[in-house]
Amino acid sequence: MSKHTPGPWEYQEQSDAYTHIVRGPDNLFICQLAQTTSSEIEANARLIAAAPELLEALNGYMSAVDQMNLAMDDGINVHGAISAITGWAEMASAAIAKATGK
Repeated sequence: MSKHTPGPWEYQEQSDAYTHIVRGPDNLFICQLAQTTSSEIEANARLIAAAPELLEALNGYMSAVDQMNLAMDDGINVHGAISAITGWAEMASAAIAKATGK
């Protein structure tokens, strides 16, 4: 398992609009981004800030897919496996929305 600062991470726009800081729990500094266009830097900061949720959702989704494959092989608990996939898909959608600012 990777070792990283646990989420949630949030980005903060600085007063100059070209610098964004990503912080973790308890205002812990994760990184600072500075680029030439404010839209590019905001998009990158959002993506970085969503990284823990994206990783968690992808790991959970892959686990649910494994569960579904096992359930389909033995014909047992297919409904539970479908529920797990749906739950992780919703979490993934939320993480993608955070990453893209939508």
